[in-house]
Parts: sequence; C-alpha cells; structure tokens
Amino acid sequence: MALKLSAPDGVKVYTVGSGKSMPAWLSETKKRALRKDEEYRRRLDLLQDLQFPSACQRIKITPDQQYIYATGYHPPMIKLYDLNNLSLKFDRHLDAEVVDFQVLSDDYSKAAFLCSDRSVSFHARFGTYFKTRTPRQGRDLAYAPFTAELLVVGSAPEVYRINLSEGRFMQPLPSKSMGINACGISPAHGLFACAGEDGLLECFDLRQRSAIAVLDAARAVGAAGKPPG
Repeated sequence: MALKLSAPDGVKVYTVGSGKSMPAWLSETKKRALRKDEEYRRRLDLLQDLQFPSACQRIKITPDQQYIYATGYHPPMIKLYDLNNLSLKFDRHLDAEVVDFQVLSDDYSKAAFLCSDRSVSFHARFGTYFKTRTPRQGRDLAYAPFTAELLVVGSAPEVYRINLSEGRFMQPLPSKSMGINACGISPAHGLFACAGEDGLLECFDLRQRSAIAVLDAARAVGAAGKPPG
C-alpha cells in the first residue's frame, strides 16, 4: 500500500491508499531511475502487520537491506518482514524477553537473540536450533565476523566470547568496569569497544587479551567517573 504525502501550510498529511503502487515486474534499472523523481521520493510504503500486542523493543534491518527483524514483548516474540513484498514473513514466540540481538548473516538466515533469562538463542531459517546461557545477565552483544565470535557484555567485569565456529565459550576478556552497558565493533578497523557503567570506554584488539586503550568518558565531560587508582 502506498501513502501519498502532501504538505499544505507546512503540515504533512498522509493519504492512505491514494498513491501509485509499484509494479512487481519493474526492473532494477527503472527502480534506480525513479530515485530522481520527486513524487516517487516523497512516496511512502506501508509495511503490513508491523504491530505487537504490547510494544516493540528492537528493530534492525539485515545487511542486504531486504528484511527487517523486530522484537516485542507480552508475549516475547520475534517478527521478520520482507521489504520486497511489504509483508510479514514469519513470527516466533520465545520463553523470555529479548534484550538485544544481532543478525549474523547478510540475509535473515542466521541471528542471535540475547534474552532476559541469561540465554542466547540462535535462530536459522527453520527456527531455533541452539540455546546457551551466560554466567551473568547480558545487556548487549556484538558479532565479530572475522573471528566468528559473538561477544556478550552485562553485569560482570568481563566480556563473554562465544566462538560460533568451534561451538564453545572462549576465555573472557577482562574489563576494568564492574558492569558493562553497551558494546560494538567498528566496521572500519575491527576494534571492539565496550562502555562500562562507571563511565569507562575500553577498546580491545580481539587478537590480544587486554584493552589497548581506556578512556574515562564520564570524567572527560565533567561527570563522576571511576576514582583514580
């Protein structure tokens, strides 16, 4: 379904169903050419069934830009949407709420979900195929494709490493913070960074065990950070 957008007096008004729908047989070359058309650029597509009984927690698009993963709760569930057809592809129910998740492949075929019961649930096209638990509750996770490692941080002074190639936990990375709130991997140089609950930002080269740099971000902005020593 297309939405036509007009903006009389600077107020955006969306008209449901009045826009032109794009033919399914349109070639990719003509679709790219339409990007220069002002009417096409102001056009919105309505994604069907994008709703949850209570609320949606996380939304991420797959690297190939063809699918959207969304998670919600009450009850805990996962939904996958196909952007080519603007429709729901499947939904799955879980045993616990999703804290965060990572897409492990270019398409939707592999994903890992960190849940509120300390579990990490791995999903494939056909459904759940493996589940493991971390020693402490996780708060965030990141995926390092060059080492096939899933890194989980949370209420512990260490980073849990799950090697997906070998199917086992590796030796965790030690952190100076008593708990870690967030983490991420740079797509440019592959460094792994984690943000501690005390305001410390630590950067790791995953080829070695100790942090290669530590920044007291809380102190840098004038907040109470970690005490000296």
